[in-house]
Amino acid sequence: MKKLLLFALALSFVSVGIAQVRQISPKAWYSTVKDVKPMKIAEQEITFQVEINPTVASDRAMDVVVGETWYDLQSNSTMANRIYAFDDGTIATTWTRGMESPPSCPDRGTGYNYFNGTSWGAYPTARIEATRTGWPNISPYGVNGEITCAHSGGADGLIFSWRENKGTGDWNYFNLPGPAALPELLWPRMITSGENNEVIHVFACAGNAATYEDLTMALLYSRSSDGGQTWDPENAILDGMGTDHTNGWGGDDYAWAQPLGDTLAFIAFGGVKDGIVMKSTDGGDNWERILFYESVAPFYTMGDVLPNYGGGDSYNAAVIDDEGIVHIAFGRQIHMADEAGSYYYPYSDGLIYWNETMAPLDTAMIQSYILPDDWTTTNLYQSGNLAAWVQPNGNDTIVGVAPYYASLSSMPQLVFHRDEFGQKIIQIFYSALSLGFVHDGNQTNYRHVWGRFTEVDGSYSDFVDYTGDVFHLFSECVFPSVAQVMPDDKYHILYQTDLIPGNSLQPSTGPSHDPVKNNMVYLKVSPLAVDIDETSVSSFEISQNIPNPAVNNTRIMVSSKTAGVIKLTVSNILGQVVHQQSVDNSSPVHTFNVNVSNLDSGIYFYTVEIGNSSVTKKMLVN
Repeated sequence: MKKLLLFALALSFVSVGIAQVRQISPKAWYSTVKDVKPMKIAEQEITFQVEINPTVASDRAMDVVVGETWYDLQSNSTMANRIYAFDDGTIATTWTRGMESPPSCPDRGTGYNYFNGTSWGAYPTARIEATRTGWPNISPYGVNGEITCAHSGGADGLIFSWRENKGTGDWNYFNLPGPAALPELLWPRMITSGENNEVIHVFACAGNAATYEDLTMALLYSRSSDGGQTWDPENAILDGMGTDHTNGWGGDDYAWAQPLGDTLAFIAFGGVKDGIVMKSTDGGDNWERILFYESVAPFYTMGDVLPNYGGGDSYNAAVIDDEGIVHIAFGRQIHMADEAGSYYYPYSDGLIYWNETMAPLDTAMIQSYILPDDWTTTNLYQSGNLAAWVQPNGNDTIVGVAPYYASLSSMPQLVFHRDEFGQKIIQIFYSALSLGFVHDGNQTNYRHVWGRFTEVDGSYSDFVDYTGDVFHLFSECVFPSVAQVMPDDKYHILYQTDLIPGNSLQPSTGPSHDPVKNNMVYLKVSPLAVDIDETSVSSFEISQNIPNPAVNNTRIMVSSKTAGVIKLTVSNILGQVVHQQSVDNSSPVHTFNVNVSNLDSGIYFYTVEIGNSSVTKKMLVN
């Protein structure tokens, strides 16, 4: 068995944890709001029960760098919609770009690049807005257009940039200020809905650490169907998000799901107070409050005393499936509070999954351990709510953690689709600490972009490290944003990468490293490990394997109208062939007997080929 010793991130971080420094106010330019969450170092020995070598993904395309930035804080927590894949095969990407005088970057604004179906454009040389902005979102707008939304950090509130034809032409602009008493709207989240994506929906935070309608950093909802000329509602606090339920929110602790017709969903969870989904089935006229995390302190204020308890890390994601059910994910984090303030444990791990058919979570379900000796014994694992955790890798250990104020497995993104068998799939992408990948200078582990999926049955596919190949040995891969639409049946990912773990803006008391240039990377991933071209023909049929799930042996029957060679291939989720058989068959029915006793538990695909035709089915091995 291996033992991992958790080390302090740095001497300054240790002093924060031991001295229990009070909460501090963020700086005026909103580089971060997470300074309100001082760290507490957990001194704990962790044992992994088994040694597993994660396998590098074989189902990913080559990285494509679409732009650069020195401003390397893409979000304080939850990611906005930064990438959109259009039905015609084109793709638009956005990010917070800053190239001058880092880390503050006075030229900061929306970086934009576009894939026209054949190639990407050149790296942008300037922001798309006329003034300094940050935190962009992108959505389709109109029949063939696009729209972005970012905050100005001043009285102009939110800046919207749009054009009639995506990828080309001049940008047009309008803005949305906050209420007269507080015009400074910050950290927006925007989507569009309607037949031609003409309805704009936006949530934003009312100021930085400011009070509005008795809420600290109130979340305000606005909607426009005429290009921002009028808003109805405008800067409204929705029922369920007001003082009856909370005393405030936090910047970036919220996210939209991609709309499904008139069904809209929005998640808000700061990790300590109640976690909620706001859902509308009539395009935003009426909203339902759905509780997914019941807090021990929904009205927490500075000075409240709380023992260690399990909550979230403010990195959230949501998706709506084709039946209108909302699915969410968030990073698991352990908190505590005393008279001096609230704290979190930076070695907290676990990525949590929930959908609205489940009962609300609470600290009794999440529990207060930092890392367990065996994840399979935990409530979350046994209930199907544990989506991911840091994967062991031979004898490698956790060396150090660069602070993003996140769980070791966090920054989730969710995508829904149905596979070729019609099975519902929730694909989960996330950024996680990756053992064996360490920066020699600051002695911290790199984060990689990982993924796995669930069929919403409590079980999950294998873990896949999408950036664990030789080209990413020294890459910090963070802030993934994934398009929730899949017009080409592929996942489209945008993430930020540089060569040093952490960033140059967090924490403000001593950032992880000096500014360095970051790449914004586009990555396309197939839902399956290997793309399978299947031709369903009436000349032969294959049965579902029996038994399924298989334990030691399983049988697959092939009914064929023609004689010839029948080839059976069994592959794992990574596309690796684990078993092959072939027979020169002349009878109308042939049965393959497959010994699976040497295979690991999980999902496998078996393909039967006769001539140029093939049929693939899925099986489970226990």
